[in-house]
This record gives sequence, C-alpha cells and structure tokens, in this order.
Amino acid sequence: MRLIKQFLLLSFALFAFTACEDNLEDDNIPALQAVRNGDFFKSTQMTAVANADGSVTITGLNRLERLEFKLESGTAGTYPLGSGAPNEAIYSFNEVDVFSTNTGAGSGQVVLSSGTPPGTLTGTFSFVSYLPMNADSLYMRKGVIFQVPYGSPIGTGGVSSPSTLTASVDGVAFTPIAVLPVNAGGSVLVNASNGATSIILNFPDSIAVGSYALAGSGMYTASYVSGGMSVPAVSGTLEVTAVDAAANSVTGTFSFMTGPPDDFDITDGEFTIFY
Repeated sequence: MRLIKQFLLLSFALFAFTACEDNLEDDNIPALQAVRNGDFFKSTQMTAVANADGSVTITGLNRLERLEFKLESGTAGTYPLGSGAPNEAIYSFNEVDVFSTNTGAGSGQVVLSSGTPPGTLTGTFSFVSYLPMNADSLYMRKGVIFQVPYGSPIGTGGVSSPSTLTASVDGVAFTPIAVLPVNAGGSVLVNASNGATSIILNFPDSIAVGSYALAGSGMYTASYVSGGMSVPAVSGTLEVTAVDAAANSVTGTFSFMTGPPDDFDITDGEFTIFY
C-alpha cells in the first residue's frame, strides 16, 4: 500500500511539473513564470527596466506575489545569484515574507538570451532563496523570462514623465532609484526602491480623489522593506489629490507608521505614478 501511495504521489508530481513546463512559453506572451516549491508561479504583470547605472530590474507581479531580479545589465549572458554576487533574486508573498538569494546559502543564476531597450527581454532562471536568519527557504525552477517588455516602467510608455515618489524615513530623505507601478488584478502596486530599502503602496485602480486610511492589509496598504524584511503599516493616511483616468495617473501624498521591532516612521510622502 505504501509503495502504491508513493507511486501515485510521484505520478501526480511529474504530471503537474510537466504541465507547468509545457505552459511556460506557449500560452503566455509575455511571460515571467516558474515552478515555485513544486507549484506553478505566474506573473500577471511584468516589466524590465534599464536603470541609470546600467543595471536592469525585472519585476513580475500577481495578486499576492512579487518576483524581482536585480542584474548588472540586460545584455545576453549568465548572471550568477547568491551571497556576494552583484545580482539578486527577491520573492515576496503578500508583501510580508521576503526571500532573497543574497541571504544564507542562496544560489542560482539568470541566463539572458536577448534584450535591448526599447524592446523585450528573454531568458531563463533558477534559484534558491532564504528568509532572514535562514528561517525558511524557497526555490524557483524551470523559470522563463519570455518577451518581457524592456525599457520603461509599466504605464510610462517611454515618455518624459516617469513615475516619481519621495518621502522621509525616520527623518532621513528617501530617494528611490526606481519607482515601479503595476496594475495587478484591479490593484495598483507601487514599489519605490533605492536598492537597499523600498516603500510599497497598494490601492485600487479605481481610486478617486480623497483621503484613505493605510494599514497592513485590505484595499489600501503600505509597507517598508529593509534588510530583506517587509514591515507593514499599522496606521497611516493616503491623500489622493489628482486622478487622470485618460493618462492612468494618480498624484497624492502619504505617511504611515510601521509596527515593532523597528517602528519606522514614514513621513512627507509625495508621489505621481503612471500605471
């Protein structure tokens, strides 16, 4: 009986894995997806952004998950991942658990086969990542980056008015090098990152001018990411001062306070995003 059970489990796993692999490139253009801890991970929104220093940020989002690669460049080649490497893969679930290849015994690689902005980026990836203090691990296998739009953040269309966001964290100016807004399943997810830390805002794409309470969960959320840990807001306010439905843009201000152990105080937040 035990052998039969093991055989059935193995057969099911092989079927699921094969089905996932078959669907990676054929059914989705563009695509950023993989086998995540034995399950199928698929991005619903994705972009590759060429940064001012020559590096590239590749981001894939769905309703609850975020996968991000930070690579030295976007030219064809192999980019090793792991502690001490200049490249990094970061996975987060619900903006809380943040796994990084730069943590613990993280390892892996991204292989880009083509990509020149403006255009698309194509390649493959696999990696093992960890939570801080090696609390847990997560792996991605058979990863595909397939014709992901390469050039500007989603929504800017390469125009001269990219999304912007500034704030202060505990009284120190926060100036991101990349602001990535993505419309993921009716919610606009904004990730403003300076490489080491990030401010993340989330609100409905149908948002109107007005004042909204920020929290760690719900329709209007905020969080601060530092040291690989995402700390959600316990209180805060999002003030939307302008909405342009034709341009898919939102302008406003925000502030919020996170919980322990660090109790980050984010103030003087201002943003204009195009999604």
